[in-house]
Formats: sequence, structure tokens, C-alpha cells
Amino acid sequence: MRLWHYRLIPTLSRQNLLGQWRECLAITGAISKNGEVNHATVNRLNDYPIEDLEIYIELVKREMNRRGYNTTERSHQKLKKDIGYDWNRPIQYEENGLGDVYFTSGKELFEGFHNKRYLWQNLYMMQEKADTDQLTQAEWQAMLASLEGKYPEVLSLR
Repeated sequence: MRLWHYRLIPTLSRQNLLGQWRECLAITGAISKNGEVNHATVNRLNDYPIEDLEIYIELVKREMNRRGYNTTERSHQKLKKDIGYDWNRPIQYEENGLGDVYFTSGKELFEGFHNKRYLWQNLYMMQEKADTDQLTQAEWQAMLASLEGKYPEVLSLR
């Protein structure tokens, strides 16, 4: 299980984006069943209000819709049952031109978790995918370009 850094969602490959949707549904299922997640790479979610996960799910869903991928009513009902998330009443959040996502209170999404360090960890994993042809060079370069405004040092990964 893994939640890619939220800044990467708009540039995830088709396979990674659809996989991320499945991860979101698996995570909400675990929360419904056990009251929390229990997997090393996502245990930190237990330290955050459920609204952080709901906004993350909204970002994934929005990107899927932008690309013309369908989210089903079955998924909608599962999210409502598992964590009470109704995408017809999304949580309000704000985004700036650099890709930052904030609650209207000013708190950043997954503050302290989806930070620069976690972004770089994710980028190294994505770089490995690009190096082993699991991600096209065009997808990899687009990912880096999307981050260049806030993090010009990503250019060193080219």
C-alpha cells in the first residue's frame, strides 16, 4: 500500500493513477474494518483527521475524471459506507499555483507527512520505474516539469 505524494497525482501514469484509486478504496476498507490502517507505508494516516484522506481521494477522483476515467456508484457507496465520504458533498480545500493543497483553515494536506522529504522518496521510486520502463520517459519528464516551479532542484533527476 502506498499513497503517492499528492503533488504527483496529476502526472501519475494511467496504471499508477488507477492503482492509486484502488489503494484509496483498500485503505478506506481497512479503516472501516479495523478502525485504522495497519501497513507500514500508510500507518501515518492514523495520525491525521479523516478529512485529509477524503481530500486526497477527491484529488485522485478529480484527476481520473479529467482524464475521462469513470468512478462507479459502487465505489461511491463503498466510500460512504467505509468512512462516510460522499463525493457529492466534498470537503472544501484550496490550491495555489505551485501545487500546494490546503484546508480552508490554512493547514496543508497531510502536513508533516506529504512534505519535501516524502516527495523526494516518491520521486526516487518513480525514477526507478522510469529506468526500468515501467514509466515512459515522457511521463517521467512531465512529472519533473510539474514540480520544477516550487522545487527547481528536481531538474537534477533528469
